[in-house]
Amino acid sequence: MKSQELITSFTSQAEAMGARVIPAARPGEIGAKLVEVLRPLGSKIALVDSPLVKTAGVEAALAGAGFNVEKDGPEFARQADTGIVEFEYGIAETGTLAMDATDLKTRLAAMLPLTCVALLAAERVRANLTEVIDAYLERGPWPGYFTLVTGPSRTADIERSLTVGVHGPERLFIILVGENGGASRGR
Repeated sequence: MKSQELITSFTSQAEAMGARVIPAARPGEIGAKLVEVLRPLGSKIALVDSPLVKTAGVEAALAGAGFNVEKDGPEFARQADTGIVEFEYGIAETGTLAMDATDLKTRLAAMLPLTCVALLAAERVRANLTEVIDAYLERGPWPGYFTLVTGPSRTADIERSLTVGVHGPERLFIILVGENGGASRGR
């Protein structure tokens, strides 16, 4: 599959599973997009440092807009409205995000707040899970805690009553960063 086809498929599948995909052509656009989408959702942000977070200046953009950015501490992410985490791969076939979540802060920021913002470089979208597994194996030892996320948290009881957000975030925003990152969807 060509790069643009992968991005289009990933975006379509992720949105079908309840995520909202937001394109950003360059890392420099991330801060403004975050401020716009997160303003109505609360001001406390759990932010996990990563190369993309640093390159984009996410912390400065959020702090400058009046958000309370939390990056550490014994209660990290426990009272946050939103967690922001960079994911390592996207899977076009299912709209799934993948990451090495061995670091506890990464898991907490992705799972505790009601809103999770996943930052994903468009060039890291792969066709299927097999390609993602191969990419991890090429890097070296398998992660101690491997995470796959497909849409917001969902659960149902025996009567098939669906509830969103019980075992994780009730909202998932994916900021797809890079050339044509989701742009074919007009967002």
